[in-house]
Amino acid sequence: MTKIERNASVDPSIERGLAFLDQQGDTLGRAWAAHLWRDVPASAVIAALGAYQNDDGGFGKGLEVDIKAPVSNPFATRLAMHVLATLDGPIDDPLVRDLDRWLVSAQDEDGDWHFAPEVYRHELAPWFAGWTFPNLNPACCLAGLAARLGIGNETMQARVRRLFDEKASLDEARSGEFYTILPYVEYLGGVDHPERDTYFDAIAANIVATAEKGGYADAGHFFDQAQGGGDDLRRRLPSELIAQQRARLLSEQQDDGGWPTPYDPAWRPWTTATTLVTLATLARRP
Repeated sequence: MTKIERNASVDPSIERGLAFLDQQGDTLGRAWAAHLWRDVPASAVIAALGAYQNDDGGFGKGLEVDIKAPVSNPFATRLAMHVLATLDGPIDDPLVRDLDRWLVSAQDEDGDWHFAPEVYRHELAPWFAGWTFPNLNPACCLAGLAARLGIGNETMQARVRRLFDEKASLDEARSGEFYTILPYVEYLGGVDHPERDTYFDAIAANIVATAEKGGYADAGHFFDQAQGGGDDLRRRLPSELIAQQRARLLSEQQDDGGWPTPYDPAWRPWTTATTLVTLATLARRP
């Protein structure tokens, strides 16, 4: 990826964001954002991410704030895969090979990655306590990210493809709420599908309509979808809408340098790091 040029209008926000992550002691978020903005090596990000990886290759240990059990779970693993997908250059590291092993071994035959029983024996957000499997989320999110990273195997992907074809619909892509269409975005952003373009057209129309009616709680949620499907989705969105949301994203930075979250305040370091990564992506692909 191309090096980011220094930009006087953005640099103060980046510096304040990095300082916030330092103050929060967020080693992973700081390394991740600084990798894209300040040439910190990918190895530093991998090392920080490794603190959340379990011996089975999956991720847990509090990376997903709303799941307190330390054992591997698919939602924490999805976050780890998002980090890996943004790193510059090919990644050949035992962390990725162990992740590959977990994806293949932990998948259920129904195509999804279920919670281990121990997850329910620890504090768990109500929405996760009632989560039903199999579900497009997290199955399609993990499969799409795995395809981007070049890990997993054909059997794993075939199971998710069956699940997607059984449960997905264009009507849902056109009108679904944020978390309903998130797995569509992340899945189709990584895998080939005969209806990929049709789905992306529907999702793009949904994103535009949601933005126009003020349906995104913040600009970060907009970019989770607008950029989550890669360039093929993003190019379907009006450039002026991207610019408006970018300006909104910058304006939402708080006095302490971090970005807000509508969820548990413990999410603020992750939200700040992902915002800095979003700004880096926009700077590289304006």
